[in-house]
Amino acid sequence: MNEQYSALRSNVSMLGKVLGETIKDALGENILDRVETIRKLSKSSRAGNEANRQELLTTLQNLSNDELLPVARAFSQFLNLANTAEQYHSISPQGEAASNPEVIARTLRKLKDQPNLDEATIKTRWSRYLWNWY
Repeated sequence: MNEQYSALRSNVSMLGKVLGETIKDALGENILDRVETIRKLSKSSRAGNEANRQELLTTLQNLSNDELLPVARAFSQFLNLANTAEQYHSISPQGEAASNPEVIARTLRKLKDQPNLDEATIKTRWSRYLWNWY
């Protein structure tokens, strides 16, 4: 299962890094530092670290009005990017189809059963489909 999701994790990680650079360029390193601190404390807290949970609560309560909106937007944008990566993963040849070849086989069988499609047309369309992903 880990192999199945390695491409997804890689994409989410890359998008997170790009978002971090964008935040740093647009809003400054101080906002990025706040976001990173909150992210790390959240992960640790979720893993059961009670001290970091308390520090997270304190950090969130002490956000200034000027920090609150950019920090909330940063996490919102990250979730949007992660959802987009997940959607891509579920429809891409490297996603579900790569880990479950039966998906492709089932799709090709359905195409073959269509009365107006011959094998050459299916091959041409499949080649175009794959070309669009790379």
